[in-house]
Amino acid sequence: MPKEEALVIGLDIGGSKTLAGLVRPDGEIVRRAQVATAPAPVAILDSARSLCLSLIEAAEAPVLGIGIGSAGIIDTEEGKVVFANENLPGWTGTRLADLEIGADLPIVVENDVRAMAYGEAAMGAGRDSLLCVTVGTGIGGALILNGAVWHGADYSAGEIGFLVVDWQGEEPLILDQYASGPAIERAYQLATASNQQLPLTEISRLATQGDKFATAVIEKKARQLGVVLAGYVAAVNPAAVMVGGGVPQIGALWWDALEAGFRETLPPPVAKTPLLQATLGVNAVMLGAALLAWNALDA
Repeated sequence: MPKEEALVIGLDIGGSKTLAGLVRPDGEIVRRAQVATAPAPVAILDSARSLCLSLIEAAEAPVLGIGIGSAGIIDTEEGKVVFANENLPGWTGTRLADLEIGADLPIVVENDVRAMAYGEAAMGAGRDSLLCVTVGTGIGGALILNGAVWHGADYSAGEIGFLVVDWQGEEPLILDQYASGPAIERAYQLATASNQQLPLTEISRLATQGDKFATAVIEKKARQLGVVLAGYVAAVNPAAVMVGGGVPQIGALWWDALEAGFRETLPPPVAKTPLLQATLGVNAVMLGAALLAWNALDA
């Protein structure tokens, strides 16, 4: 059967949602299905399995494989979660390669940000060398080198959220704590000496209404992130940097400050490195995982 007449399933397992889709080799999404992510690993796997089986049943062409993008550090050889934070309690140690789909389909497992980066590199930025950064509840990162995901020795290459950017006394302060969505919320609470920590959406709304504290905090944190990204670019020298996630949805106020900090800090040899907005939206992880599945079938 010609490859163009077949499908794979892309699966995105995140802290709040599990999204699955039937995907053609060119990245066209034929069908999607989504559920809220369950609170425990066994239930998460059960719901993911049900999504896949329902898509296989509804597919109008043979399904040849499954690509999974999951939160956590993933051993891609074993298809296993080797580390996950509190967003998915008990997720560490889960073997996603054992999803046990009845059709005995080959399964490819990847970290969600790395799957997103692969999809964006192939269908969004179109670069074979890319630093992909997500800014939301935390800060994640991934590297695409020569068109492939670069995992590093322990599957954590590109995890820029662990970069130390400041100190609190003797304690290091990492980028994840410094420029993420919660970091903006904490900074606004401190700036206003409030007893209440407002959500980022409310701080963003206040900024659009001219609140000087909201505006200043958003600009400061975005610019600080841009400065750190510039240093990372100088070290890694990707063809482009792509940024996505929930925080960039603030809009021009955040983006302009990010770009300013980035451009002001880049050394001359890498001064022209493009800073791009992610383009695939909520489908990015699912699409990237599906493309990885296609890539594995072609290998």
